[in-house]
Amino acid sequence: MKTLYLFPTREESVVLLARRPELQQQVGIIGVGMAEAGAGAAALIAEHKPQRVVLCGIAGACDGKIEVGSVVQVESDRVAGLPEKYSIEYGSSCVEGLCRVQSLTVNRTGESLPQVASEKPCIEQMEGAAVAAVCKALGVGEYYHLRAISNYVNDPRSAWRIKEAVEALGEWLATQKQ
Repeated sequence: MKTLYLFPTREESVVLLARRPELQQQVGIIGVGMAEAGAGAAALIAEHKPQRVVLCGIAGACDGKIEVGSVVQVESDRVAGLPEKYSIEYGSSCVEGLCRVQSLTVNRTGESLPQVASEKPCIEQMEGAAVAAVCKALGVGEYYHLRAISNYVNDPRSAWRIKEAVEALGEWLATQKQ
């Protein structure tokens, strides 16, 4: 099955590519934020025609239910702040062995906090719902959404542990069957 790994930034992909250089042609950079990620994902999916898309990147945890440095699987995602009648929940395929979380796709950090009211761990990130919508529209057979936790929402940027999160994500991905 042809797989395409999508990352918002090149920096988020470096550990995977260092461990698995043979995946170079299967890795694409889509950009940060909903608009860039949606457009980038659409272009790469149209070019590569994958049966499976794996969106990977860093995220902020909305509460203390998940440790910084953890790799998680997003099982549901939606755009934060949309009125209920326009809010669409996007699912993703299941990955065994990872904590399953719900996610909110935001335009800026901290935007998700007023909406978090769940027993399930929640994260925020800036691309997921856009990429999920593109995958659905373009008929991608399997869509996976994986994130590594770099910070807690509202942590000062200086407290974010991006390098640790990127290393955890890349190491986890590198050990998986392709």
